[in-house]
Amino acid sequence: MTNLKPVLMEYWPEFVNKYPELDMQQWAIREYAKQMVDEGISNSKQIQSGITKACKEKFRPRPTEFAKLCKPTAEELGLPSLREAMDEVIARKGKYKNQEFTFSHRIVELICERIGYRVYRMRDYEFAELFKGEYDYWISRYMSGDLPAAHKALEYTPPTKAKIDSYVANHGLPMLGNDTLSQKIRELGIAVKHKRQEYISTPEQKAV
Repeated sequence: MTNLKPVLMEYWPEFVNKYPELDMQQWAIREYAKQMVDEGISNSKQIQSGITKACKEKFRPRPTEFAKLCKPTAEELGLPSLREAMDEVIARKGKYKNQEFTFSHRIVELICERIGYRVYRMRDYEFAELFKGEYDYWISRYMSGDLPAAHKALEYTPPTKAKIDSYVANHGLPMLGNDTLSQKIRELGIAVKHKRQEYISTPEQKAV
């Protein structure tokens, strides 16, 4: 953090006014530096960003607050905001329940996987509080490059189909004759084939 002092002295007049003496400046620099190391702040650009935010708010943040101001926000990183992410999870579990769904970001998908079901079990303010904790956690993981990759969903095989496939593998396809039962089986097979084709041609609406 050798570049911390010159950056603070040049871009933050309030810092000089607060700590005019050299020994006071050195003490303050150590406190600010410790917090920024803990938060992973390591370059002048991040420090200048924190100063800009502090000046806009017109307040002098404590070291812990300043270190957090130096970190980019979700919006600055192009990520969905807290409100946007929560609205998306609520929509996924409500309006788009049991439908195909594409999440705007892996972070939102992870939050939905972990706590999405609780939207039905908690009061609004309780869920919002829980959601914020999850959101902050995954934003931090994202900034450190530590998001787990998405798992490819396994194709669901109905138990009945598995039994039929096993029978065919062991005995071969059943031989159909000209009797009434065989004709009914043929008609059922044709109906199923047509229904499957209709589903493929008109898939469910996909939420984006």
